[in-house]
Amino acid sequence: MSDPQDPFSAGERLAPPRRQPEQKPERPQRPERKRHQSLGARLLGGLVFGIYRFIFAGAVLAIAAGVGVFFYFSANLPSVDSLKDYKPPLESRVYASDFQELGSIGSEHSIYVTYDQIPPIVAQAFISAEDRLFWSEPGINPAAIVRAALTDITLIGTGRRPIGASTITQQVVKNMLLDNHITFATKIKEALLAMRVSQVMTKQQVLTLYLNEVDLGHNSLGIAAAAQTYFDKPLSQLDIAQAATLAALPKAPTNYDPFLHPADSLARRNFVISRMLADGAITQAQADAATQEPLLPRAGILDQGIPDGGYFADAVKAQLISQFGADTVNQGGLIVHTTIDPALQKAATDAVRDGLEQYDHRHAGWHGLVTTIDTPNLATSWQKPLAKLATPPGMREAWRLGVVLNAGAQSALIGSIDPASGAAQTGSLPLANMRWARLRGHGAPSAVSQVLHTGDVIMVSGQGNDLSLEQIPIVQAALFSIDPNTGRVLAMVGGWSHGVSPFNRVTQAQRQPGSSVKPLVYLTAMEQGVQPDAVVLDAPFVEQLSDGTVYRPGNYEQTFRGPVPLFHALEQSLNLATLHLARQIGLPNIATTFQNFGIVNPMPPYYPSAIGAIDTTLWKMVTAYAALDNYGREVQPTMIDSVTNPDGTVLYQAPGESCPGCTNGTPTQPPQLSQPGTQVADPDSAFQIITMMKGVVLRGTGVPAVVGISQPVAGKTGTTNNFNDAWFIGFTPGIVTGCWIGYDQPQGLGNDETGGSVCGPIWNEYMKAALKDQPDLDFAAPPGMSLEQVPEPDGEMVTEAFKPGQTPGAQDQNSLLGGNDTGLGASTGAPGTTPAPGQPGAASPPANGGSSLGGLY
Repeated sequence: MSDPQDPFSAGERLAPPRRQPEQKPERPQRPERKRHQSLGARLLGGLVFGIYRFIFAGAVLAIAAGVGVFFYFSANLPSVDSLKDYKPPLESRVYASDFQELGSIGSEHSIYVTYDQIPPIVAQAFISAEDRLFWSEPGINPAAIVRAALTDITLIGTGRRPIGASTITQQVVKNMLLDNHITFATKIKEALLAMRVSQVMTKQQVLTLYLNEVDLGHNSLGIAAAAQTYFDKPLSQLDIAQAATLAALPKAPTNYDPFLHPADSLARRNFVISRMLADGAITQAQADAATQEPLLPRAGILDQGIPDGGYFADAVKAQLISQFGADTVNQGGLIVHTTIDPALQKAATDAVRDGLEQYDHRHAGWHGLVTTIDTPNLATSWQKPLAKLATPPGMREAWRLGVVLNAGAQSALIGSIDPASGAAQTGSLPLANMRWARLRGHGAPSAVSQVLHTGDVIMVSGQGNDLSLEQIPIVQAALFSIDPNTGRVLAMVGGWSHGVSPFNRVTQAQRQPGSSVKPLVYLTAMEQGVQPDAVVLDAPFVEQLSDGTVYRPGNYEQTFRGPVPLFHALEQSLNLATLHLARQIGLPNIATTFQNFGIVNPMPPYYPSAIGAIDTTLWKMVTAYAALDNYGREVQPTMIDSVTNPDGTVLYQAPGESCPGCTNGTPTQPPQLSQPGTQVADPDSAFQIITMMKGVVLRGTGVPAVVGISQPVAGKTGTTNNFNDAWFIGFTPGIVTGCWIGYDQPQGLGNDETGGSVCGPIWNEYMKAALKDQPDLDFAAPPGMSLEQVPEPDGEMVTEAFKPGQTPGAQDQNSLLGGNDTGLGASTGAPGTTPAPGQPGAASPPANGGSSLGGLY
């Protein structure tokens, strides 16, 4: 029932009343926009959205491309692990007996230094020049890379090389892990590897690698080698200017070479100094002082090692390569201590050059013109063209180049550059100082102008108005000196100059030794019991060979002395007496002696061999004489005392070597060697020959060799047919030295140019230096030997050695006068005759036979 008071009836409560919408206050209406404004807005919005999409897509693509490039170039990159344990290839260092450096052996000049051995100023110079952000960058310089990339884009298609933006780390990567070809691909690889290197290595390790491997020109890798090359200094002694000079080189070692391009090198050096100043590494005062410093106060590349040691160094290198292999020698950093004595090496070089000059002035005439300067107004403009000329190889230290400014009758005006100060100077060359310079086919010049002409560039020595004309001889010589007690090589000169010709005439030249082999013939007789005073016939010797050729040699003097004692025949180097002796004692026995002493193997079984018609070397002849000096005990020459690797491990030590002065394995004085050697001859017989050879230099052909020498000397001359070869080999109890002189293409040295007259003075000059301050020790007689007086043919009494049981004059004086005195023996191969060709042990017979075979004197 409905309540009449209720405003709602029952039916109406089932459906709630509808709510009327709320009325909002009216807002002012905006004016309607024009249609074209609405369209512009829509277009702008679409453009902005499109740009956003493009940028987003580009970013996605760039990231994808970067990831792709990274994975593409990372796929085949070399490992950087090798750099952490890198051991650089090191050249081997060779030292003389006094531990002075002789030279180096290697494909590249390099000296490895550790980080703590690198002077900070040197490291800073390279950082300022090459990579100022080195200590803070992650192996690359992104800003520099962007700048380089933008520049490189403009170079596409031009054929020009892209520019680099390499940090020091990138340069290490490029030099040690990649090649030097600059392309976009290699630059990407370089950057990737540089970042990897920065993650696995410290900055100190990277800098150490860089400074040891950077190419600084003149085949010098690394700062230590370059300091030696350019300044002849150890790295620790470089100053600011010198450090900057080296730091200027990596950009372009050839273009900034201080030897070839001093102006460009100086400008680049000063730029590096300015960078060091800007980086705060040096003060303004230091920069100013360094900028004013000369570029190269001393050119180390021109003065390395022991002067004139090239022949010995080559021989050492050959032995090392034979023993250890080329790779180990050239890259293994071996430390080689050798036997050479620098003072004796210099004395030997001076003696050889002095002797060759003297011979050249006697025979060769003028052939020393270097070049000519053809320039207007030569009298006032000669300095620059002369200064540009390179020094000819082989020019002696006291010589210099000069240009003829005027040539008159009695003198020539010479312009030259003082080698010490670099100042231009003039001097006078008088006729008296060049009279030797005759023209070919003419006598001594009567006027300077006959030989020299204005503009000629020549070699001169002396100062002021006393200049002398000089030239490098064509004739060659060699000198070889060893210690006979140990075999240690003391000096080796293989020619006038290693720079002129590296051919070593000590070890490589096969020449006829002539009469220098005769002591071994007479030794063979002594071993058969013949006494030194036994008589041999000096008379015509004729030998008919199986092919009908007649061998009929003569003596140097073309005379015959009849019966003479053996010691006199050796003193006077009598060919015919020696050949008659050879016939009596037998060629096979002589061949055995020659072979045992190592001068030839086998000896051609012909009589000319007994007087030196064989081929051998100065090395072998001096070695044989060393065995004589050692009373018949074999001596093996040695050039190397020891070889160690970089960590100090001994790889080789000369046989019998002891080192009483060693401290912790490092020698502080030359080592001592004791080599037993094989006894190749009876000591008593060897002493008899030594005594006879003392007579050679006192009374015989070797007298010129010992003028002014007080120590007892034994020796023998050698002169071959047509005076093609001249020899003198002599020894004291402590040193054996041999000299040879001749032309590389055999030709006569000239009449009467014998071993005594040509080689004797060279030997004499050297041995005076070698024997200076040495005691006058004589050769000790073996037990039981006696020294007795015997007469020379002219009645002079001389001293000879006799074995136990021998008495002077007691031997049958006819014992060596019998046999086939005519010499016309059939060549049946029997003792005393020449074996026929084709028989066992026979060699080809001497060409044409005749008197031209064998030694002369």
